[in-house]
Amino acid sequence: MIDLLGRTALVTGGSRGVGAATAQLLAEAGADVSITYRARRAEAEQVAARIRALGRRVHVEQADLADAEAVRGRRAEARARLERVVRLRCPRPWGNVTGMF
Repeated sequence: MIDLLGRTALVTGGSRGVGAATAQLLAEAGADVSITYRARRAEAEQVAARIRALGRRVHVEQADLADAEAVRGRRAEARARLERVVRLRCPRPWGNVTGMF
């Protein structure tokens, strides 16, 4: 496993499925994790509790990534706050968010 101690990762859609599994694996590798969710706060908080149990810091934030302007508005904040950004690609009507970060 890779060593991510001292790193911070942003995982979009981190409340369930692939996003939750990715957040957990990053935390197991030593990263602190910031996860976003659209509507499933309780599930996001469950993921956060598992990450905290590993001794890692975690930040949970609601974000609707279907709103392209909202995503663009977070770009500078994410760059300033996070060292390493992990992006999960998912289909959106306005395209892939990868180029926005």
